[in-house]
Amino acid sequence: MPEDGALLEVTGLSKSFTVRRTLRGSTRLRALDGVDLTLGRGETLGLVGESGCGKSTLARVLLRLERPDAGTVRYEGMDPFALSGAELLAWRRKVQMVFQDPFGSLDPRLSAADLIGEPWLTHRELVPGGRRAARAAELLEMVGLRASDAGRHPHEFSGGQRQRIGIARALALEPEVIVCDEPVSALDLSVQAQVLNLLCDLRDELGLSYVFISHDLSVVRHLADRVAVMYLGRIVETGPTEEVYERPRHPYTEALLSAAPSPVSGPGRKRQRILLTGEIPSPTDPPSGCRFRTRCRRAQDLCAEADPAPPPGELLHAAACHFPLAQTPPVTA
Repeated sequence: MPEDGALLEVTGLSKSFTVRRTLRGSTRLRALDGVDLTLGRGETLGLVGESGCGKSTLARVLLRLERPDAGTVRYEGMDPFALSGAELLAWRRKVQMVFQDPFGSLDPRLSAADLIGEPWLTHRELVPGGRRAARAAELLEMVGLRASDAGRHPHEFSGGQRQRIGIARALALEPEVIVCDEPVSALDLSVQAQVLNLLCDLRDELGLSYVFISHDLSVVRHLADRVAVMYLGRIVETGPTEEVYERPRHPYTEALLSAAPSPVSGPGRKRQRILLTGEIPSPTDPPSGCRFRTRCRRAQDLCAEADPAPPPGELLHAAACHFPLAQTPPVTA
């Protein structure tokens, strides 16, 4: 276990993909570029940002579904990419995922009990064969379904019920960390609230840690203890949820919060809407210096010349910005 008590530590993580090949060479998209983050035991880390900023790629790396080009991932001090055989199998039990699409993530040919019990076919030692039906029924009831639903197939459930089955399947291996990639974005608002409350209850009851990925700021505020804001492959701000929502330090975070459909700055207060202008950079050819500078109303010459340092890990609330909102940018001639 690391000295600082972090369950999961990511340092300098980078990942690129080839998106186009021509006779002159290939074009690379840098989905992750020097990402640092930590996750504590029993903590929920919310990961927010626009579509295409690298959130899902980061999730896939954390789950060892993608191998990073550079940087390290440490789980209780261990590098999952250095594991193999029985050690890798044991690690995979500890980190599970709830997917975005409750319709496409379940095999329509399998019953609810078979879907939940599918991980036990690999991890046979966890639940003896004679007890699997009873354990699947327990997990169905734990996520708010009935034990009698065990024989039903995915098409017989609503979207919210299917997502509950996905959560039960993730719980089947008794993990310590669950990565939730937009788990409620495909659900109706009333159903979203039910699933979020279920995730909160399970976290408190089982001591789970979540990496919760979403573009919905109100959803993240409801669930997360800490927030990391991503922009174009980088973490630009991190901090306790209420700190970030009430006093954002990065101009991009401020713009995201101002665009939220409901007030997020406290009862009776409403943020002034900030419309981002300027050129939207290409992830295959990001601008020099700060990647947000082409859309930032506070940008100065320094922002084009120097890349702002990532948020320091020792600070509770920090931003990768030369002129954070707590400061006044210098007056230029």
